[in-house]
Amino acid sequence: MTRLLTEVKTNMLVQFRNGLYHVGIGVGLIIAIAMSQLVNIEYLPLWSAGIMLLIVGGSTFLYAAAMVLFEKDEGTIIPTLISPLTSSEYIMGKIISLMILASLEATTMFGGALIILYYMGFTITMPNLFILILSLLFICIIFVEIGLIMIVRYRKITDFFIPMATVMIALQLPFFYFVGMTDNWLMLLFPVTPPTMLMLGAFDRLENWQYIYAIGYSLICILALGYWANKAFNKHIVGNV
Repeated sequence: MTRLLTEVKTNMLVQFRNGLYHVGIGVGLIIAIAMSQLVNIEYLPLWSAGIMLLIVGGSTFLYAAAMVLFEKDEGTIIPTLISPLTSSEYIMGKIISLMILASLEATTMFGGALIILYYMGFTITMPNLFILILSLLFICIIFVEIGLIMIVRYRKITDFFIPMATVMIALQLPFFYFVGMTDNWLMLLFPVTPPTMLMLGAFDRLENWQYIYAIGYSLICILALGYWANKAFNKHIVGNV
């Protein structure tokens, strides 16, 4: 536990020094202003879910990849690997630290938008904060794990751009399910679909089976992707040291 806490603190310090907190808060403020001015309040929950996938999920995905590449380039990943820290603790350190960063970004984004809309005179129905935070954490964990699974295979960020863009586009496809453009059940198999559905449930009550699916399948995806990320890290990083 001490090793994990130390790794989380180290990651947060590196993120702060590299300006990720500044970028996250800045992006959050820009999106908050844009949402308050451009989004019809009737569709705020749907737009919130879409922005969460594209902006918060996408930035978390990219941050995870950039941090691993940075550690490779700086040579700091090797001392980490030969220390008592396990690969699972290394991955958990990335997940927890980026969850904190993403939570701050999302709070700035959605909290800012709601505050602006309130002072503009709109009637705001507050979402269920517990469900909203839970869905945010699920989305962050899933995107970090996918980012780690992919980035361990590449040495340069330029080699990573096209595969990253392809995966990011694919991960946005479930949004078409929620806007009613398709009812294909295959959309329910995407790992980002259950936390997105849960997020919508923070604004409007879901049916019981939807809660079971949203929480249960999110946990299954997190465990499966976490196992995959650990295997990929051991194969492509630890195995090449």
